Amino acid sequence: MEEKIVITYDSGLDVDPEIVQKYGIKKLPVIIKFGANETLDDGSVTPDDIIEYYNKENDLAVTAPPTVQDLFRFFTKFAHMGYTVIHISTSAKLSSAFEYASSAAESFNKVHIIDSKAYSIGGMPIVLKAAQMLEEKETVENIIQTCTALADKIRMHVLISNLKYVHSGGHINIGQNLFLSTFGMMPTVSIEDGYFFVKKNYRGKLDKSSVKFITDILKEVKNADKSNFFLGHTGIPNSIIEECQQQINQVSDFNHIITTRCGCSTTTHYGDGGLMIAWVEN
Repeated sequence: MEEKIVITYDSGLDVDPEIVQKYGIKKLPVIIKFGANETLDDGSVTPDDIIEYYNKENDLAVTAPPTVQDLFRFFTKFAHMGYTVIHISTSAKLSSAFEYASSAAESFNKVHIIDSKAYSIGGMPIVLKAAQMLEEKETVENIIQTCTALADKIRMHVLISNLKYVHSGGHINIGQNLFLSTFGMMPTVSIEDGYFFVKKNYRGKLDKSSVKFITDILKEVKNADKSNFFLGHTGIPNSIIEECQQQINQVSDFNHIITTRCGCSTTTHYGDGGLMIAWVEN
């Protein structure tokens, strides 16, 4: 009898809804905290709710990884249906999600955890690859081996145009925030080996800065897998996203641009001002 396999991920990663629906991928919601109140990132709240909460309360909604108990219940549901689970988690260096998932998986024979070494759209290439390999009837062992190796090949950069959220979340200290705000600068960060690194700053309006950001990054790309380019945002106007798409097509030759609005977890970090780009190196 053919082995039943399901691909799952936690919502600290952002995966385009069309991909989720097409391949039957299952999402494990992280915990969203609004002050003393907690809810799950299961669709009951939206990214716009995160932004509205900050604007009204001047308080930042924050995330927490699913608990070991949450993960145990999540995996049990699939185990009872006879599934082997391949679960892809947010970077172990940025969240406890991988540690908790690994602990919960010890209670099962057929639950496997992959550290994406990423967050937000940086995890999408791994989830997509796992789903495509499953559709092609690849073995669990091959999927795990390929996707684990793929985690080291993902490149992701973020342009941050709304410093309120980043400062409130502790990513930028008061002095840095004052300097960047005074000079109208937008910082960028990259994720490398599972960690955040602050990179170049951009000055000016978001439409011009976003195009310059994309151009500067892509001109340094030498050996990319041209199958897909991943573009994410946390509520940036469509007109700017369209300009970004046009610029990507102008300065690179990726076959497809997968564009998605990021979910609640990413929005807690960047409000309505985060622009993310990601791709896979060969």
